[in-house]
Amino acid sequence: MPSAIANKLLLIGWDAADWQIMHPLIDSGRMPHLKRLVEGGVIGNLLTLQPVLSPILWTSITTGKRAYLHGVHGFVEPTPDGTALRPTSSSTRRCKALWNILAQSGKRCHAVGWYASHPAENIRGACVSELFHMAPAGSAPDAWPVPPGSVFPEHLAADLAELRFHPEEVIGDMLLPFVPTAAQLDQRDPDVARLFKALARRLAECISVQAVTTGLMEEQPWDFCTAYFDTIDRICHDFMFFHPPQMAHIRPDFFEHFQHVVNGIYEFHDQMLGRLVALAGPECHVMIVSDHGFQSGGLRPTGRVEAAQWHRNFGTFLLAGPGVRQDATVHGATLLDIAPTVLTLFGLPVGRDMEGKVLVNVFETPPEIARIDSWEQVPDPVYDARVVDAIEDDPEAARAAMNQLVELGYIDAPGEDVQRDIEQARAVQKYNLACSCIDGKHASRAVTLAFELVQQFPQETAYLVFAGQAAISAADALALGEVVQALERKEPGHKQLVLFKAFHRWMLDDVAGALRHFEQASTQGHDSPWLQTRIGRAYLRLRLWASAEAAFNKALAKDKDNAEAHYGLSVALPRQGRLEEGVQAGLQAISLLHDFPLAHFQLGAVLSRMGWYDRALQAFEICLAMAPNFALAHRYVALIAARLGQPERAARHKAEARRVLAEKLPQLAAD
Repeated sequence: MPSAIANKLLLIGWDAADWQIMHPLIDSGRMPHLKRLVEGGVIGNLLTLQPVLSPILWTSITTGKRAYLHGVHGFVEPTPDGTALRPTSSSTRRCKALWNILAQSGKRCHAVGWYASHPAENIRGACVSELFHMAPAGSAPDAWPVPPGSVFPEHLAADLAELRFHPEEVIGDMLLPFVPTAAQLDQRDPDVARLFKALARRLAECISVQAVTTGLMEEQPWDFCTAYFDTIDRICHDFMFFHPPQMAHIRPDFFEHFQHVVNGIYEFHDQMLGRLVALAGPECHVMIVSDHGFQSGGLRPTGRVEAAQWHRNFGTFLLAGPGVRQDATVHGATLLDIAPTVLTLFGLPVGRDMEGKVLVNVFETPPEIARIDSWEQVPDPVYDARVVDAIEDDPEAARAAMNQLVELGYIDAPGEDVQRDIEQARAVQKYNLACSCIDGKHASRAVTLAFELVQQFPQETAYLVFAGQAAISAADALALGEVVQALERKEPGHKQLVLFKAFHRWMLDDVAGALRHFEQASTQGHDSPWLQTRIGRAYLRLRLWASAEAAFNKALAKDKDNAEAHYGLSVALPRQGRLEEGVQAGLQAISLLHDFPLAHFQLGAVLSRMGWYDRALQAFEICLAMAPNFALAHRYVALIAARLGQPERAARHKAEARRVLAEKLPQLAAD
């Protein structure tokens, strides 16, 4: 067994935290505690997963697995008796979370407030579910019961309940750091009252999670402590409209009064961070992660959209502590990498069924990594013996949680037809599962699930559209053709139809036809960074390099972190003789999305043209580690190795190229 790097680890989850907001605050001295960790550790972007929904993402963070493996498929689920809906429960999760693995390995663990953690699990330490700190509507500070099953061990519940903070306890002065001009606002205005109520509730819940976490850290021994704060995400959904720069449709007076709330909540989290780090001690490792970012600039939605459309695809990662590099950046991290990295910090093996990797580049010395097939196969008397749904649901606590999800726009308000709501919830779960399958490169399964939804809900155009999207991911021209025909019959003016026609032409190798449809879409309200990258890709296929460059630059003008656009430039620029610019574009693409074999391949191709063979070989080897059947990459390595006097290496890769081609194109390989 490898030696442990960490004796203690504090893992903090800040939902929707975004470096685009935090870096300016750090630079201006407004997040000093975070600044010290940044300067003493490693930071980076954390690529999210699809669908970008918090209960799915945070379960992936703590399991290292996507939704099709961990079993959490949305915000809500039917109750076991099929008579109502409830927030997704911990009993739904089909695999062990970090606190289960660490606890069965002898570590003392505290887990506070995580999504889909109710009922609280029996672990060596303490577990407090996400329902514990949610005050039901109509409750009072002195009449706020503890939801059954929300605390383990149960004897801690009474003392921890004393630490909770009720929204009615948030007095006016507590709001002034966020709204300095609060006294000038007319509290009889319904919009003002709604915003202040939301701010008070978010603050109360945040303070409660902090108080419970610090209480456990002070009073109970621990090796691993993790707390999840959803306040940044919830505040941003309520107040990002008012964040500078001013959006055109926002009332000037509201902008003036509420423009400081978002920055203020980040500063508040920094103050809480300072206390958590002080309690943890100087030898404790500290990790801070977020599941996704939040739009804060020119890409903010202006109309009524689904809540998830506010989310950016990059969350945040930070790790600081002994043996960790200082003031450094890690590239290519994803949510799935957190669990394997935590296990490696504790010297424990990583399950081969975990879909992420250990972030070896965060350490001063690369760690030894142990492997096992799966932690699910390691007997755990506590986890394996848990009784699913042993705790009766607390209807008031469940209702409070459901109401919050409705307020945020994550779910629709339940109606009078309960069975219809349950049917719709199961459909949403299947939809989310299909999205996860696409994200995990199981697109054919997603096509099957999507067409099941189409058959079940023939009146719902949205599911037909999703079937088209799944078919595109699976490169299934036949399925996409069926969708195009059905959509033309059902809704010939649908805005997605032109895009589906473009992709159908693309799959049939009619690139010029696809380009015409893509450009038509750009004039019909579809214009976006994503669409410009598709246009750019078409121009690349047509060898129109300058036009491709223009399209990719249009995408970057809207989204400078678009890895696909940087990759496109790494192809278009060298074709115009601008090799060094192409290398820089390729490096930028890889820094944003490390798991991008084509980008590594293209970087290697340009470096080889420049005569930088050693660096080119490194790029090709990384490409082949991700895509071992990439025949052209094998051929490049063979040619460069032969040039460098490495005949065995050249012969090995030449043989691999032939093997791959023989499997795919037997006659071509023979030639």
